[in-house]
Amino acid sequence: MKNALFRILLCCALLLGAGSGAAQDLAEQPRIRRFPADSIREVLLLDTLSIIPGSFRLSLDGQAVEDSLWVLDAPAARLLFTAPIRLAPGSVLQAEYRCFPLSFVRPRYVRDRRLLEQPVPGRGAPATVYTERPADRNRSLFGLEGLTRSGSISRGLTIGNNQDAVLNSSLNLQLAGRIGGNVELLAAITDENIPVQPEGNTQQLQEFDRVFIQLSDPHNKLIAGDYDVRNPPDGYFLRYFKKAQGGLYQYNETFRQPGRSPLTVSAGAGAAVSRGKFNRMVFPGIESNQGPYRLRGADNELFIVVMSNSERVFIDGVLLERGQDRDYIIDYNTAEITFTTRRLITKDLRIIVEFQYADRNYARTLLTANTAFSSTRWKASLAFYNEQDSRNQPLQQTLDASDKALLASVGDSVDLAFADGGDSVAFNSTETLYARSDTTVGAVTYTIYRYSTSPDSAYYRVSFTNLGAGQGNYLPDDATANGRIYRWVAPVGGIAQGTHEPRIRLIAPQQRQMLSGRMQVSLTEATNLTL
Repeated sequence: MKNALFRILLCCALLLGAGSGAAQDLAEQPRIRRFPADSIREVLLLDTLSIIPGSFRLSLDGQAVEDSLWVLDAPAARLLFTAPIRLAPGSVLQAEYRCFPLSFVRPRYVRDRRLLEQPVPGRGAPATVYTERPADRNRSLFGLEGLTRSGSISRGLTIGNNQDAVLNSSLNLQLAGRIGGNVELLAAITDENIPVQPEGNTQQLQEFDRVFIQLSDPHNKLIAGDYDVRNPPDGYFLRYFKKAQGGLYQYNETFRQPGRSPLTVSAGAGAAVSRGKFNRMVFPGIESNQGPYRLRGADNELFIVVMSNSERVFIDGVLLERGQDRDYIIDYNTAEITFTTRRLITKDLRIIVEFQYADRNYARTLLTANTAFSSTRWKASLAFYNEQDSRNQPLQQTLDASDKALLASVGDSVDLAFADGGDSVAFNSTETLYARSDTTVGAVTYTIYRYSTSPDSAYYRVSFTNLGAGQGNYLPDDATANGRIYRWVAPVGGIAQGTHEPRIRLIAPQQRQMLSGRMQVSLTEATNLTL
């Protein structure tokens, strides 16, 4: 009964899954077998494949043979005669049929029988018990034994009546185990084409796009991909925490010699591309205001995107925990932090937020190196940190020769890196354009921009920058259909009366370097000397 049911289900699957392809080809090409009179037996084997029921035809010298004289075993492709058939010399029996692409009566196995072996008598197992070979049972990825893997991969198609077809993909793969000798592999690869960051309302976050690969043995460790760069544990002045993408190598070993104290040597070096820019904000709380408090960039940028899981929040020196049931939540996309009722905010609290935010003005590289020696009586360490922008690879601004000369001339005074905000263009009635003229106030002549709609003079597209009260000669005026306009205000006694200037701030490349060394000697059991 089970075999019959299995055959029926298999037939249905073949007819539904491959019927439009293979079944049509077989139907167009029927098979014909001819048997001379002297070769007729009680049972005839017609084929090695199973015959499609209903396609069999049997004839003798062109005349159909009665169904009562024969029985067809279609799965086994056998023809059985129920009564003797008398054939005249020279007569030919012809069978016409179509076949499935497989035989339903041939044995099928989940495991290959050749992978099974019989135990040698005397090992405590009966002679009739078979076991699978260990080499075949412990199959591993890429032929590496002891390597475990888990994860998923998916593909999806999104179709809408107002959009084109979009292919969505997702990959989540984890690998762990030994790949040879004492070398261990730890890898986590996540790739999802989701243009958003995780929400900062939970204590643990799941990164959407991350590659982490680690190879290690008892003394060495190599990390590649996306990882967190941290300062050495004994560093006092050189302290940092960065999200980077690159490579990191670490070495640690203890040397023991008879008659001497053990010496532990550790070293590390890394080279990576920094994924964000660091900033540290210190601000007082507002009485009975839990938030949201907006975070700003290092150059006072208002609209930034904070890197997920890069923030550290302190209140009066106490490190807080993220989460709705903890101390605070943060919206990384809008750079806003809100404190929960677990931490009531007052004007007397001192809030410190350290974070990284997306800054793609220049390609930024990160180099770190450290080494340490420690023994029973003394410790010594040296650490180096270098983070710099590639001045020849600006990403979000275009610098001409004059802009580069200006940045080179201001040096470390980046507050002076402003270019002229006026750009000569053709008149366009759909833009906010200005006319340029000279005006004399007292003994000083000023070149100013005035909003104009005249085709004879409105030739300048002007960008204004807010410099603060009393730092500019322009004030925001009424807005038009094309945008806000700015009005020039004459200075009084040489003192500016406005807030804006027709200038464009140039983002200058930056570099941070630091070398830190530390030495500690134990003079007595209770006295240490640290340098």
